[in-house]
Amino acid sequence: MFSSFFARLRQLSRQRRQQRRIAALSRCDAAALAAQAPPDPSRVLVVRNDSIGDYLLYRPWLRQLSAELRQRGQHLVLLANALWAPLAQAWDGDIVADVIPVQFGRFATDLAYRAEIVARIGQLGAGEVLYPVHVREPAAENFIRFLHAPIRIASQGIHVHEPWFALLDASYTRLLPTTRAVLFEYDRNREFFEHWRQQAIDSGALTPTRALLALPSLVQEAGATLAAAGPYIVLFPGASARQKRWPAQQFGELAQALHRRYGSRFRLVVAGSPSDSGYVPAIAQAAGPGVPLDNQCGQTDLPALAALIAGAQLLISNDTVAAHLAAQAGTPCLVLLMGENYGKFFPYPPALLRAPCRCLFPPSQEARFALGDFSPPAHDPAIGQIAVGRVLAAAIALLA
Repeated sequence: MFSSFFARLRQLSRQRRQQRRIAALSRCDAAALAAQAPPDPSRVLVVRNDSIGDYLLYRPWLRQLSAELRQRGQHLVLLANALWAPLAQAWDGDIVADVIPVQFGRFATDLAYRAEIVARIGQLGAGEVLYPVHVREPAAENFIRFLHAPIRIASQGIHVHEPWFALLDASYTRLLPTTRAVLFEYDRNREFFEHWRQQAIDSGALTPTRALLALPSLVQEAGATLAAAGPYIVLFPGASARQKRWPAQQFGELAQALHRRYGSRFRLVVAGSPSDSGYVPAIAQAAGPGVPLDNQCGQTDLPALAALIAGAQLLISNDTVAAHLAAQAGTPCLVLLMGENYGKFFPYPPALLRAPCRCLFPPSQEARFALGDFSPPAHDPAIGQIAVGRVLAAAIALLA
């Protein structure tokens, strides 16, 4: 009885906090857009607040969208997560009129920063706004309610039915249908594009489309230049979440085993962000003093990391952006992951791959998958249970 009472109190407290948050963000958005420019039908704003891997799997459809818009005399402005906005500018600047980088974590909490960004959006005077994200973030999309764009389209998405989403859903001129089953993210983006295209041209049945999932040719060329200096294997020990990181100790044992088998035939390169540099001492210690490691952590920006991976003989990585770069560069890759989102980001559908991409999961997950159970586990499986011997055997097979 008392537990139910306190649970109800906690629920009411959460609801009040959310109501205060909605009110604060809405006041900010409304004030910032009070003097917005008149809608211009030639300008289309696309909002993507998700991560780097999501962007990589959206790129082909972004380019398809831009091609459709150009045929109608329209141009595209991309509101992009600041994490990958430089990639969009470098790789898709030819098809995007402008890229507006946004730190979406700060955007949700810093009202002065939010007002500055939203006011800039308002001055665009977009005639159409698209929010094609399947897992929608209300704090990221709330400002769309206050835009004067006559066309505002979002995915139905997957979210809890609550007052905030009811407000948001009511503000769109159209919500595009979405498959409830798990879809690979590339196909999820295709689903949105095809429904958008159908409603835009008011045609009948959807026409299946296919967009090239590959890194730009300039990345492939830079990778070929790096590869010409001698073959190498890239180890990528970082990941956004601690539970997704295969232990540095085991990366070191793997490096030792690879060096023992191949000697100087393959240079071993450790890559990652500046924050991943902390794993290198543990990897080097476990590998031993006789194993040379080329530490590139923090030495490459995202385009340079893409080139490094494109030129490699093999990438061995956690579930992170590096694995997507390898899959799309045509570099053989071995991905170590928990499998909690099986089918959404990994494994890649074979038809999209130009080189092998093998996934290894903890034994508990492998057992569930063998029984056809791909649902999210009740608890995060321990990624460290993926044995070094299994990884080594898979790496040898891929290198062969």
